[in-house]
Amino acid sequence: MESTSPVASPVLLSSAATRRPAPSASALPALRELVRSLPWLMLIFAVPGIITASHTWFYAQAKDPTYPFTRALVMQVPPWQYWAFVTPLILALGRRFRLERGVWHRSLAVHLTSLAAVMVPYATLIYFLSRAVGERLNSDGTLGQLLPLLMAKYVVTSLLIYGGIVAIGSAVEYHRRYREGELAQSQLETRLVHAQLDALRAQLHPHFLFNTLNAISVLVRKQDTTGSIRMLTGVSELLRMALNSTGRQLVPFHEDVDFLERYLDIEQTRFQDRLQVVRAIDPATLSALVPSLILQPLVENAIKHGLATRSGAGRVELRASREGARLVLEVLDDGPGLAPGWDQHDGCIGVANVRARLHQLYGEGHVFTLENRSGGGVRARLELPFQAASSEALAS
Repeated sequence: MESTSPVASPVLLSSAATRRPAPSASALPALRELVRSLPWLMLIFAVPGIITASHTWFYAQAKDPTYPFTRALVMQVPPWQYWAFVTPLILALGRRFRLERGVWHRSLAVHLTSLAAVMVPYATLIYFLSRAVGERLNSDGTLGQLLPLLMAKYVVTSLLIYGGIVAIGSAVEYHRRYREGELAQSQLETRLVHAQLDALRAQLHPHFLFNTLNAISVLVRKQDTTGSIRMLTGVSELLRMALNSTGRQLVPFHEDVDFLERYLDIEQTRFQDRLQVVRAIDPATLSALVPSLILQPLVENAIKHGLATRSGAGRVELRASREGARLVLEVLDDGPGLAPGWDQHDGCIGVANVRARLHQLYGEGHVFTLENRSGGGVRARLELPFQAASSEALAS
């Protein structure tokens, strides 16, 4: 009985395409990886082999009811298993010689040559299987006589199977390269964001240090030795705390509060009884993660514009609370308020820095407002997603 030729399976390469090396890797390791998937390939190709064997058997029953199913299996399953064995080679060639613009002519010649080479054992296998089970071919003759005829008979089917293997392998490879490109792009964007955040944090240190040293110089000119020493000690402590937070964009809120306390000690030494600080901080907020040094520029801004510009006393209030899934932080002063166009003037580095860092860290997931209060003064308000710090971070 004349055998039914196999057709390509659409699920051919689900296992063969796993753990692929980079395109620059040598073909030999790639081929070894594909050979390891041979049991899966044999199982996959057994499915169309059994289907075509069933088709051959049902077709033969109409002419010869005694035609055994085992005979159909012998004629159909081994040729499909042969394609399972050559699939790793075809995939390796497909990866090495891609049908892409500019090189497809050379790659096509390589694949056509490969197809012809693969078909010789394929046709030979069909010849010997036919002889073994007594299957009648179109004509009698030796292998040398019938081989060209068998290759011509199965060339279209073999081309479809070979092309299907190359096409599926190329699709899987392109998908892998696309995902790798997406991952590389995501990593690049992450590194860029971290570099920008590091630059913004680094910008705060000289800005804060310059302003503090300027305040110390004022005390030195006033010959306030005690105040100067106290401020220098406070500055050294602040620098130590700032260095300890280097490399961390988010810190537990209690660390930021500790930093603010040291900073406010310096400012109260500077302004003495003129600066009054009121704190309304919910203890439940101290374990939340906040951007490092996020409040210091706002407190500095409140003191600079709410107190330093007048001769009388001033008040700065710090508030922290939790509202559902949001952490709310506020810095208020009772100064003269914001002048029109204040954000266009020089000296707004701290506020601009806060705004840029919040945008980088939270995107649209935060709220930052700086506005005049109805009773006088300015309110800076931050609404951030409430993120609890880990136990390790709280213990540090």
